[in-house]
Amino acid sequence: MRADDGETDLTGQVAIVTGASTGIGRAYALALAGAGATVVAAARTLGDVESDVPPRHTLAEVVDAGKELPGRIFAQVCDVESEADLVRTIDQAVANFSRIDLLVNNAAVMKRYDPLDVSCEEWDRAMRVNVRGPYLAIRQVAPTMMRQRSGSIVNVTALAAGFVPKGHGAHDGTLAYAISKAALNRLSFFMAEELKPYGIAVNALSPGVVRTATAAARLPEGVGKPPTPEALGGPLLYLATQTASTLTGQVLHSDEFGKSWPQGVI
Repeated sequence: MRADDGETDLTGQVAIVTGASTGIGRAYALALAGAGATVVAAARTLGDVESDVPPRHTLAEVVDAGKELPGRIFAQVCDVESEADLVRTIDQAVANFSRIDLLVNNAAVMKRYDPLDVSCEEWDRAMRVNVRGPYLAIRQVAPTMMRQRSGSIVNVTALAAGFVPKGHGAHDGTLAYAISKAALNRLSFFMAEELKPYGIAVNALSPGVVRTATAAARLPEGVGKPPTPEALGGPLLYLATQTASTLTGQVLHSDEFGKSWPQGVI
């Protein structure tokens, strides 16, 4: 919904964001709380929630950063590689808040390897975190959203998932990551159709080049947007308000928000 001043108002809405302790996930959690939502911020690292100066890259720091925002952020330790963790996180959110309006599958791993030297262990971990984790989260949250007959699911994808034209070799070592994100896009399309009869929107959102702590080491100086709510929040907040009848089954790019979309999407 939109407030009178044109800003997104998510007061009364409940969101779950995975991978929320740092980078893009942190920015999404703060953007949603800034719009009034109650946010369950899920990640592996809790930190010291009682500390006057919570350590960086922890859920404690995100909760602290959101203290003055209109919404509230609640920390939940969750490893998306663990089915039990995901089930517990989502079930606790439903028990505590009686509803879930938005699921943001943001947690992901990306490591670089020679394309012919990816170990089975690393390949399987990329698929567990980047594909199986989102599927399990969707599977667990779907019954609640289906009962509500409303909800929005946003799977955070990447430009790397796209088709690479002939002659444009992708020699950046992201083979497993790119394939996992392509699979995530396919999961998004499938679930969009599966959940459409219940009014639930499912979309994939690519944030583009973001200057996170991990990416900064390999990005040229000045390249990439900062991982802040101001830089990343707009497209996510828009998708948070969508339904199956307004916008679903799309792969969308944050850098095109306000340009080719939302006007240019079906």
